[in-house]
Parts: sequence; C-alpha cells; structure tokens
Amino acid sequence: MSFTHFLPAATFGVFVLLVSGCSPAAPAAEAVAPPAVAASGTHTHDSDKPSHRNTLQTVTLTGTDGRRVVLVAADIAALPRESFSFDRHGEVRTYEGPLLLDVVARAGAAATPLHAPDLASVVLVDSADGYQVAFGLAETDPATRTDRIILADRADGAVLSPEDGPFMLVSEGDVRPARSARMVTSIKLISLARRPAR
Repeated sequence: MSFTHFLPAATFGVFVLLVSGCSPAAPAAEAVAPPAVAASGTHTHDSDKPSHRNTLQTVTLTGTDGRRVVLVAADIAALPRESFSFDRHGEVRTYEGPLLLDVVARAGAAATPLHAPDLASVVLVDSADGYQVAFGLAETDPATRTDRIILADRADGAVLSPEDGPFMLVSEGDVRPARSARMVTSIKLISLARRPAR
C-alpha cells in the first residue's frame, strides 16, 4: 500500500520527510496467466524474494529548502548506531543502523528533542520499486517515543542483500512490517507547518 501526498510548498510550513527505497512486497508484474494458488493457510507478501534489485549505493536527502545531500554507505556507517530485533513475517533478525532522525539531520532536520513547528512535520519514504510510506517527524524522535526507526544497513551482522538494501527502513514496534521499506534510495523533508499570520 503506497501513500503519496503533494502539498504546495508555499502554503505550508510543517516538516515532511521523503524516503525512496523499496516496498515490503515486490510489485506484481503484468500477468499473462493467473498466478499459482498458494497452499491453504498461506499467503505471499514481502517474505517472498522480490525480482527487483536496487542498483543504487546511495541515499539522497532533500531538505525543506530543496537542498540535496547524497550519502554513501560510509556516511551512514559513520553515524551513531542502534540495533534491535524485528519480525518480518515470522523471520526475526537483528537490524543495525543509525536513527532516521540522525540521518535526516544531515538535510537540516532539527535534533532531539523536537519542538514546534517540527512536531507538525511529516516523513515520506520512497523505495527503489516505487513503494512509499509516511511518518510524522516526531515518530523518529527518541524523546517522543521509545520505539525506534532506523535506516538499517546490516542484518544479523551482515550487509543487506540486494533485494533488501543497501539501506532499509525498520520501524521498531510495528505489528506489521508494511512501513519497513526495503531498498531505500531517497528521503525528503517537507514542512507542513502553518506560517504565522502577518
């Protein structure tokens, strides 16, 4: 399920973050024949191996002012690290990477703890296969909620596979992994805050 919302930059002033990466599930190809029926009690989702692979080795950040910053793997690895276990469709792995808030700080996002008007900000995440998810910027702030959101570059001590990486958003505490976008390629900050009346 994707989320796309376009807002006039001149009208709003709240923070929105756009991340490009990959969806939990690979997009369905144009079918020329009906797909095989899964066994009773099973269902296909992002635990299946997707056919799409991310060839980019960078993540592009876009700030609210339109300024772009391109980060490579070494930049991500140099940021403070967090790790936690996360269940993706019955497969529990330990993911490691920097907090998303620390990543977007490179594009001008405020540091923890966030205050107004940043509390009205939004985070939009895009994947290499076109998948998108959205977060409130405050959701990425460890001073606001205990569950962490990281931009993972490793799982169980190893670099992510081409089907998942090189960067994957992992949202701790989510019951479903739908917001944990694989193959992240870009993140955009968008401000939605109202401007004070003149």
